[in-house]
Amino acid sequence: MKNHLKIWVFVFLLMSLLLGTTQSTTHAATSKKFLGTQFTNGLVSFVQNGKYGMMDKKGRVVIKPRYEEITQSKRTNLLRVKQNNKYGFINSKGKVIVSPKYQYAADGYKSPILVEKDNKYGLINTCGKIIVSPKYEKIGDFKNGVAFYKSKGKYGLINTSGKIIVSPKYEKIGDFQNGVASYKSKGKYGLISTSGKIVLVPTYDEITKNTNGVFTVILNKKFGLIDKQGKVIVAPTFDSIGSIQNGLAKIRNAGKYGLMSLSGKIMVEPRYDQIWPFNKGFAQTKLGGKYGFVSSKGKVIVEPISDETSHFSEGLASVVIDGKIGFIDTTGSMVIKPQFEKAEDGDETALYVFRKDAAVASKDGKYGVINRKGEVVLDFNYDSISYFNQIGLAIIRQNNKYGFINETGKVIVEPTYDYLRMATYGEGLINRDYLIFKQKNKEGAINSKGKVIITPKYDRIDPMEGKGLIRVRMGSKYGIVTETGKMLVEPKYSEINSFSNQYDYFYIDYKGKYGFIDKTGKVVISPQYDELGDFHEGLLYVKKNGKAGFIDKNGKVIIKLIYY
Repeated sequence: MKNHLKIWVFVFLLMSLLLGTTQSTTHAATSKKFLGTQFTNGLVSFVQNGKYGMMDKKGRVVIKPRYEEITQSKRTNLLRVKQNNKYGFINSKGKVIVSPKYQYAADGYKSPILVEKDNKYGLINTCGKIIVSPKYEKIGDFKNGVAFYKSKGKYGLINTSGKIIVSPKYEKIGDFQNGVASYKSKGKYGLISTSGKIVLVPTYDEITKNTNGVFTVILNKKFGLIDKQGKVIVAPTFDSIGSIQNGLAKIRNAGKYGLMSLSGKIMVEPRYDQIWPFNKGFAQTKLGGKYGFVSSKGKVIVEPISDETSHFSEGLASVVIDGKIGFIDTTGSMVIKPQFEKAEDGDETALYVFRKDAAVASKDGKYGVINRKGEVVLDFNYDSISYFNQIGLAIIRQNNKYGFINETGKVIVEPTYDYLRMATYGEGLINRDYLIFKQKNKEGAINSKGKVIITPKYDRIDPMEGKGLIRVRMGSKYGIVTETGKMLVEPKYSEINSFSNQYDYFYIDYKGKYGFIDKTGKVVISPQYDELGDFHEGLLYVKKNGKAGFIDKNGKVIIKLIYY
């Protein structure tokens, strides 16, 4: 990406921070109007004389610039403002709902709204009416209509109407989940409901967060489980109870690990040196330096017999025994006897993982491909083979020449190219149905059938976000072709990039000016602007000759370019 694009992106992000939804006083006092970069709920901010106001999509000032800060939440009729270092609220027409008088106020998205005054906390509603005057030391987040509050060092419960559910008498109250929360009294923890009813009297040294409908409890440094009614599922007898996955909790006793159901049934006795998290329903186990598997149902799939394992992929997992690799299925049966060597790429990523019913294997330092039956479908003749991509293609290398195969082991293109790479988009997560090759230092593209679809005449080829489109570069200029090789946009732009989150437009840079083209290559906004934002609510921030305004998706000026 060109340096000027990087600079523009930095400027755009900086302007977004300065003039986005949440505003702060950053501009020196001046009569000039500095325009925000995006509309929210039909309004955009501006700064004049160091103060913030708002204007609508017709450019009319609906909130005069008098505030040090304006914050819009998802509520269309409520904006938080800051004036004289105090917070209050106005509506979208500028009418004062709550005069700025609070040290702090939440943004107004949730009701009731937490406010702070004289270092005390209270609650107001979205109409500005005081629910609870600021008098508490702390108020928590509301869940199930209830939150904890702190008064004179003690905790109680309050509802959204400000009614006291539980008077402040506890040392601590946690967050509510599934209608209950832990609380502390006289150094011990119990459970309390949102109605203030004691579900469990203070019994334990600690009660951890509710997970999967159960709480982990600690007593005398031992761990157990209780349900949300306070009923003991497992008495505190374990050295630890770890993460819960697939309805199973990892337990430890005497330095060994096992698995327990949330009903307290021991599914796997604590006898392993380690149990790893579940992946696709199976967890690796370790005992005496060997590895095995258990299922999410607590069944031992295979005892630790392997020197090394991989996760299950397409129903098969690799096992390494005496330095050779084989494969087991999800029942633990050895479906492919250990006979192959490790196959890894340059950064030691294991290739011996099944994908598209094929896996890369190695023998005597050479690479081949096997199927799910262990049959060799591509002989061990290659110096390297890449991981199979999403559409079942892998790159092969032989004598420093490259070709590619499919998942059946069929050679689509013999190793004849000096360079070959997968056509990927989005950090390699999306694979296109073609590959990119290089010939005489120029790049072209070849489809999955082996047919050249783009002759090698470009300095760079890259898949674009829009399926079927390819960005090409000749020298320092960019254009767009289709996956059939049809030219849509001749290479004449300094940059082409996906830049719109609302329309299928591509950002273009032509001689230092910016605009947009659509996915057919048609210019929809001619490159004439010094800066571009992104589309929000159908409008785009632009800047030209030092003046800012807004245009619509067709390039029509909606807010005149008379601002800064």
